[in-house]
Amino acid sequence: MMKKQLLIILAGILFAGSFAFQPVHASKIVESNREVNQLDEAGSLAKYHDNNINGKNIKIAILDTGIDTTNRDLTFKKAINFTSADSADFTDRNGHGTKIAGIIGARKNGEGLIGIAPSSELYIAKVANDSGKVAFAEVIKGLNWAVQQKVDIINISLEFGKGNKALKEAIDNAVEHDIIVVASAGNIRAEGDTFKAYPGAYPDVISVGMLNVHGQIYADEFKEKKVDVYAPGEDLTSTYFDNKMTLDTGVSYATAYASGYAALVMEDKLSRDDSISRESLLKTMKADLNQGINGTPWYVYTGLVLNIVTVCALLGLAIYALMYRRKTLPKKWPTKTIWIVIASLVFINVIGRVMVYILSS
Repeated sequence: MMKKQLLIILAGILFAGSFAFQPVHASKIVESNREVNQLDEAGSLAKYHDNNINGKNIKIAILDTGIDTTNRDLTFKKAINFTSADSADFTDRNGHGTKIAGIIGARKNGEGLIGIAPSSELYIAKVANDSGKVAFAEVIKGLNWAVQQKVDIINISLEFGKGNKALKEAIDNAVEHDIIVVASAGNIRAEGDTFKAYPGAYPDVISVGMLNVHGQIYADEFKEKKVDVYAPGEDLTSTYFDNKMTLDTGVSYATAYASGYAALVMEDKLSRDDSISRESLLKTMKADLNQGINGTPWYVYTGLVLNIVTVCALLGLAIYALMYRRKTLPKKWPTKTIWIVIASLVFINVIGRVMVYILSS
């Protein structure tokens, strides 16, 4: 836990002025010769994929650092660059946008990663430069462009520490065009960090918090933020440069997961109805993705069971010894048996707690 807090604090030191993309943990390269499915702790993702619901005909705009155009897992409908005069230079040289695109829509092609919505149509707006810096102006341009493309969902895996009137107007315009806007609730950079992250803090934006690999809320600070839905964000598999994959942790990736999942829900509901409301979409997402987030982690119960077993066994031994000393037991004190019981208790506790530590860390 201390290591996690130190990483968060260091990330907070780097956060100033304009936004810079900041995953909570450094990336880890994933080696695999087979297709890799995304994390699905609640089992709800498989429910859609098994029924061939993969986000078909759902248009998702990604406002980020661009996309790696050579990655075999990634395809896109349109792309544009707002960070320089060359609008055609939407190549990602940072990596963040490529990871977001992969989590959302990596294609099912027999190799690499399978995204949350592998059949969705991706629209790429490069609004952050190669170092990950972004300003309000570029995001606003990206939002307006996405509206022009008539997308269904806009993913914004970034955050500003304050609001902006023009940004709010661009968000409102997208919402008025029946576009679902999904944005990060903001990374936790230090204990007690509950600052508002924009545009996620705006009322009509679906703001995404983060779950750990066990399906639990990643940090208590999220409970004090404006969070509309939680999604997995720890150790998510992402696409990367040179057709590699990485494991990444951060609210940016949870936001991408939520956007991809929204595409699945949207395809499913639109197959039965002509339209879908933000409220209906969010209700389904919360029911599916938020499963168990308020529950106690399994390893807490495991430790509790070990404690109860130990206390009961020791209490039994104490009662037995007391009865023996008062000579209410006719049999001889079974010294060998007692030592076997004590040794077994020690062994079970040590092995059990070591396994809990390994599996929960």
